[in-house]
Amino acid sequence: MTDTEEQARLARLQEVREGMEALRIEALAERGGKSFTTEETLEFIRRHDDAAGTVGRLGPG
Repeated sequence: MTDTEEQARLARLQEVREGMEALRIEALAERGGKSFTTEETLEFIRRHDDAAGTVGRLGPG
């Protein structure tokens, strides 16, 4: 792996981490600050992705 490829990989990992943090914050807000399990978090992310995919498929009204 070249230095450029490694830098791109690390940048993408950072983007993923930031996205996960944003979803974690959103999940906390949705739950009123209550704690939740990893599986519950993953389910929230799945629902979020499903909803985003549905909106994308429907397109503008």
